[in-house]
Amino acid sequence: MLPVHHCELCDHQQTSLQQGTTCALTNQKPNFHSSCSSIALNEKFENRLRKANVNYESIKRQRASVYSSSLVIIAIGVVVIITGYLYGKLTLEGGVISTVPLIVMAVGLTPIGLGFRKLVHYKQEFDDARRKKDKVDNVVKANNLLYDIDISFGKVIHGAQEVHAELKISGRR
Repeated sequence: MLPVHHCELCDHQQTSLQQGTTCALTNQKPNFHSSCSSIALNEKFENRLRKANVNYESIKRQRASVYSSSLVIIAIGVVVIITGYLYGKLTLEGGVISTVPLIVMAVGLTPIGLGFRKLVHYKQEFDDARRKKDKVDNVVKANNLLYDIDISFGKVIHGAQEVHAELKISGRR
């Protein structure tokens, strides 16, 4: 793990365009291997830990909804393609050559693409949230800390989800 990941959560972090991340105690760049002995994991750390866990759980909660809606959208596309094929088969048996079935089948590809795009977008969001959570969890582990977070989701008001997160951290220095 990079020392900068520790510093991003420490209250002693200083950043500047010239030097990047430095320590407010030493005015030097981070110089440790696994854990800093002077790390101050307080408010900044707790906020980042809470935010990473809430975001991860929030995205995880959407899984069934995203999968089911994507499946319905893809199924609609498949039904449209099958309908176009059957219509083309029917018109061909009647002795008529028409481009309408091809157009209908091409239109059926659109919902299939939308359904898969929704799945891919969810997967990317989930992976990003898990990566951010893992980054914070690695700092927790490196500093021999334990935490328990109880997240409860409330009502959705005007598109914003009410969230309450109770965070308990043990093993602080």
